[in-house]
Amino acid sequence: MKRFGLFAVLLAGQLAGTPAIAGIADSPLPVMEAGKTTYHLCSVPGVLNRGASDIVTTYFACTSTDTATMQVGVEVFDSNTFLLNDAVATSFSLLAGHSVLFGTHQTFNMLFDVNLNTGDISFYTGSARILATSRQLVCAAFQAWGSPPTPASMVYLTVIKKETQKGD
Repeated sequence: MKRFGLFAVLLAGQLAGTPAIAGIADSPLPVMEAGKTTYHLCSVPGVLNRGASDIVTTYFACTSTDTATMQVGVEVFDSNTFLLNDAVATSFSLLAGHSVLFGTHQTFNMLFDVNLNTGDISFYTGSARILATSRQLVCAAFQAWGSPPTPASMVYLTVIKKETQKGD
């Protein structure tokens, strides 16, 4: 019986040290570029992705306001806070003053620069975090859905500064 009590105490100690939340809040940031700090600049709630016949894609448009090139990436999390893509592999080297458009997967005839490769994984209440090696980045996010060859509808998503949101 003493062994069970000791085991329970050790297990409780381990569980107490385990974070209760994950995803955009406390997942470690990837190293986007060796020797440079990666910043979590923005969070986007309400990310959706549907493949096959009921197509919905989420897009992230970002523009550099810096005078130097930066590395930019987007991490997409599903409703269970599972990371669905590799932000380093799908990152983009953004020149000063230039823009980039990321998409969760290829749909319609819509052109974009970077496929985040979430593919046909469907999720409805996901989130994303926009990362960069510079703080000088502005971003917007939107969803498009409908049937090929063109989107039937587009909806703007709220982009918030890192993990805080002020009233509308």
